[in-house]
Amino acid sequence: MGSIPKLPKEQVWDRHAIKAAITRKGKNLTQLAKFYDVAPQTVRNALDKPSKIGEIIISEFIGIPLHVLFPERWTENNLCTRQISQN
Repeated sequence: MGSIPKLPKEQVWDRHAIKAAITRKGKNLTQLAKFYDVAPQTVRNALDKPSKIGEIIISEFIGIPLHVLFPERWTENNLCTRQISQN
């Protein structure tokens, strides 16, 4: 019989978990973009690739720090770890 894999102790914020958190707060990606008056693609892009504005919008909306949601893109001091597009 195989062993049961251990679950991570902290929340893993992949694209699906982020979308679910947005949905639990009552919006989908398109509605979130409209709420912040940006193109829907700006928010959608943030789930798969660097998008400074989209990442900030998502972080503010669900109340999770940027460095937790996108640890490969942001430091704990809210500095980008690399140059990213504004969209």
